[in-house]
Parts: sequence; C-alpha cells; structure tokens
Amino acid sequence: MKRRRPGAVTLALAVPLAALAYFLAAPLLPGLPAGDATVLVAGSVGLLFVAASTLALLPAYQTLVGPLLVVLGAGLLVAALNVEDAGGVGAGANVVEALLASAVGLLLARWLEGPVIAVAVALFVAAVDVWSVTSGPSSRMLAEGTDRVDPLSFDLPAWGDAGSAGHLGLSDAVFVSMFAAWAWRYGFRRATTIAAMVAGLLAALGLSVALDTAVPALPCIAAGFLAPNLDRIVALLSAARRAGPDELR
Repeated sequence: MKRRRPGAVTLALAVPLAALAYFLAAPLLPGLPAGDATVLVAGSVGLLFVAASTLALLPAYQTLVGPLLVVLGAGLLVAALNVEDAGGVGAGANVVEALLASAVGLLLARWLEGPVIAVAVALFVAAVDVWSVTSGPSSRMLAEGTDRVDPLSFDLPAWGDAGSAGHLGLSDAVFVSMFAAWAWRYGFRRATTIAAMVAGLLAALGLSVALDTAVPALPCIAAGFLAPNLDRIVALLSAARRAGPDELR
C-alpha cells in the first residue's frame, strides 16, 4: 500500500513545532568548541529551522485570509513576548517570528504583482542590504557569538547554554517568503529555488566566519531566487513585453 505524503496543513503544523522543539532544546544539547565551530554548526542548524518555519505557510500563497490571520495572531504573540521579556525576544520566539515574517512576505508578494517587480525588488533589496551592512547595518548576519537580543531578529542559539551563535534579520525571512511565493506564482523552478535560497543563507553565514566580518544575507537570498531561473525570467519578461505594458506589472 502506497504511503501518502504529508499534506500542506500537516506540514504547516509539524515543521514549526519541530523548530520550536529545537530552539527550546538547544541549550540542553552538548556544547561545541567555542568560536567558529559553534557559529557554523549551531548557526546553520538554526538557520535551517528558521527557513523551514518561514516556508511552512508557502502553500497558502494564493490565499488572503490565512496570511492575514497569521499576521494578526503572530504579531500579537511577538508583541506579548517582547513585553514579557524587557530585554527582547529570545530563541523561543523564533518560530512565531518566522510565521509572522512568512505571512507578511506572502501578502507582499500578492500585493506587488508582476515579473518586472519581482526582479526589480530582488535586485533593489540586495543592493540596500549591502549598503546597510557596510555603512551602518540594520539587518545583517552576525559572524560572532553574542548575547545581544533584538526583537526584529532571529536569535540562533548556541548549544550547551553558550549564548547565541548569531542572528538573522526578520526582513531576511520576509523576503525568503516573498521570493518563494513569486517562484510559485510565475512558474519558476520551485524546489531548486527554495534550495538555492536556503543555500544562500548558509553561504552568508559561512562567508561571515571565513572573512571574519558581517556578510549581508539578502544578496545571497536574492541570488538564490534569480540565478536558477534566469532563462525563465528572460522568457517571462519577453512574453510580457510583447503582450503590452499592462502585462509588465
């Protein structure tokens, strides 16, 4: 008897729950050697769970009510957690923040329609993130372990109750969700695009460690969105241009 694959609803529940279990259990895991090992291992695992939680709502990219309800519910939870913990929201809130970022990204992808807009936004935010990191970062991947907590970022916990292995900006997760929704909407290579964007997140972390400096994540995410689909983007833009100005939006 052929086993059925888990449905979208099952995955939307199971993935965030698994991520929550990891973030709560991370301090109890065996400690890693301080320095690069902790950042690379614990940081990478944390990034994967943040990405998975962010993408858990992707099947709802064509709907409106669902993401709106998630924005309302997750937004209230994030606000409540932030009030409860005056120092900021810790790793236990990562899943709620990821769902909030996911829903916001889906709504933005629905509002900002058009292949030209999708390409332009990807290039624009990548350039802005490079500038923000080099000239006064507001959203960046931290290459060093730190105890600093920011309610607008994901705390990637180190193992063995060793503090933090790094942070990821909330806006990065918003754009992961937005780009994924556009990939689904415009017939891009779905699995390859998702894999490339996640690889971009991990590459930003790895480069931060290798270069011993903060490397912006959004350019790597945008590259993961655009690079696997260059031929389809060119074909889509060409078809839209032939169809008329209205199709370019």
